[in-house]
Amino acid sequence: MNSYIKNKTLIYFLIYLTFIISFIFGENSSGGSQKDSLYMNFFQSQITSNIKEGIIFFVESDNGYGTVHTPTFYIIKSIIINSLNKLSSDIIFLSIGFLIPFVFYTILKKQFRGCNKKLLFGISIVLYLSPYLRSSAVWATNDNLAILFFVLSISKFITFTKSQNNNLKDIFLCSLYIIIAIYIRQYYLLIILLYTFLLFRKISIKNFFYLTIVSFILLIPGILYTYNFFIINYDETFKSGEGFVYPNVLFNLFVFFTMYLFYIFPFFFQIKNYKKIKDFYNNKKFYILIMVVIFSLLFFYYDFSAKDNLGGGAFYKIYQLIDSKLFFVFSAFMGMLLI
Repeated sequence: MNSYIKNKTLIYFLIYLTFIISFIFGENSSGGSQKDSLYMNFFQSQITSNIKEGIIFFVESDNGYGTVHTPTFYIIKSIIINSLNKLSSDIIFLSIGFLIPFVFYTILKKQFRGCNKKLLFGISIVLYLSPYLRSSAVWATNDNLAILFFVLSISKFITFTKSQNNNLKDIFLCSLYIIIAIYIRQYYLLIILLYTFLLFRKISIKNFFYLTIVSFILLIPGILYTYNFFIINYDETFKSGEGFVYPNVLFNLFVFFTMYLFYIFPFFFQIKNYKKIKDFYNNKKFYILIMVVIFSLLFFYYDFSAKDNLGGGAFYKIYQLIDSKLFFVFSAFMGMLLI
């Protein structure tokens, strides 16, 4: 056991060295992280100089990016920069990216307790090869911080579902982590809706009500920000076709589904999961049929042109490489079904 721990520590150390090397050479294997970072540096500088005025500038100077990026991450980043310096901030966010597969490993151990830990460790470190994770870590974009809180939320949710006494502390922490992720990247709102559906059947009405109220209170600042954002940018966002509604949100949502599929793809090769997939298919035929119809309509009538300024992860890169709309939509469809 001691030898196994030492080997794991050595592997983590060597992988972290590759992150440092990537940082030094400015790795941008995802294709979009560098452009994203350089564009948002202008907004970041405004918030770093004056948080209040920077937030106002962030909202009023939007050209579509503010619908994807909220000021939350840039406020956090500015506090670190002002307290330490930019290099220290970059190293911190580089390390946050490095932590994600480690947290994912702890999730695998909780979810698959009977599996060989060496196998689970091997699956988890595959994530270090993700161009999306590495580039986001190198260029200190908001993606990895949101993902970190997302996986922490999943970890607490699994702890809650696996526990015999169903400790409510775990589910409140689960909700807190996913709300923080939502404040950083709004896409994770889908996950809190999924949690709501799952928890409604697992906890008492009284506790569900308390959890809903607390979550709503925590989300009020975000709701007010979003409302004010759309009031100020109504014309650009809804009429120009370049903002949140078209084409960003649906396209980016599909990209999110493909990235989710990439992360859980290794579990397709576990024999015991075939039965679960088969049972899901048998029990959810009507739901799957509706989704097939929706995705088919989107395939034929929606423009899924690849965007050069978007990272998007492994499946999105394959889509860009082979220029196959069918591959992209099918990958998104599979990812959506498995959430």
